[in-house]
Amino acid sequence: MSFQRFATTVLVVLFAIVSTYATSIVDVRLSQQSYDKSQEALYVNIEVRVDNADQLILAGQNYRIYYPTETLSLNQEGSKSQLSPKKYSNIKWASVLEHVSAQGEGLIDFDEDLGFANFSVELLDNQKGGEKLSDADGWMTIATLKFDVIDSFEEVSMLWGRESLSADYATAFVQIAEWKAPLVTSEVEIDEYIDFNLSINAFSIDGTAYELNIGPNPTADFVELRTDQALAANAQVIIRDMSGKLLRTEQLLKGSSYYSIDLSDMQSATYMLEINDTEGDQLLSQQVVVTR
Repeated sequence: MSFQRFATTVLVVLFAIVSTYATSIVDVRLSQQSYDKSQEALYVNIEVRVDNADQLILAGQNYRIYYPTETLSLNQEGSKSQLSPKKYSNIKWASVLEHVSAQGEGLIDFDEDLGFANFSVELLDNQKGGEKLSDADGWMTIATLKFDVIDSFEEVSMLWGRESLSADYATAFVQIAEWKAPLVTSEVEIDEYIDFNLSINAFSIDGTAYELNIGPNPTADFVELRTDQALAANAQVIIRDMSGKLLRTEQLLKGSSYYSIDLSDMQSATYMLEINDTEGDQLLSQQVVVTR
């Protein structure tokens, strides 16, 4: 299947009246919820964060993402909204296209086997509005998407549809509405798009082999490390800048399989994350990008 700049249909009217209120600013993120290798399922969260000491009342939203259908297939029935069902609809699918051949059309590196999803979450009561969100709340999970893993991978990514990246594939991008007053909403400005990247790494300690996935990457505030089984021995996480300067050391404790590393105090840059054994021998290394 080939195409040029395919258009998508907006399922619901998100912006009842465009107002003259000041525009709020938000960030959007694709973040791993879990990867169940045994069930061949990857769950990815759609998340929104208010930026610049702002606050807003969330109205309807349209989301557009791209993903590699060589390895993933979107499971629409297994995907769902995480917002209050009293205030918001479940996910409404406008268009899902898979195994699209768009090689050479734009900037996406998996465009020879491209997946595209256009979906929305609708505010049910435009008279009263929805959830209030402020910068102090951090990331709000809007929805969780389920992907069936159809082929094994060592690394997989998915991307937001936005003008700077995907204008050559489609003319519609992510839109988020803010409720201002009864029947009055306006579109917010999206300042930062944080795409999804999941890496599967292999290492061994004392003869036991582990698979480790690291994500989200890029990240704005944290990175999660998940092993496929509990560690049989202690290990260390070492974080360095790209000059090799040691910035932080974290302990990975025997018997654990999940670790969250706080990177919220680090500047936007690329860092090197290393896993070492207790003797200081390096088991693996992975670049992690912090972006804000």
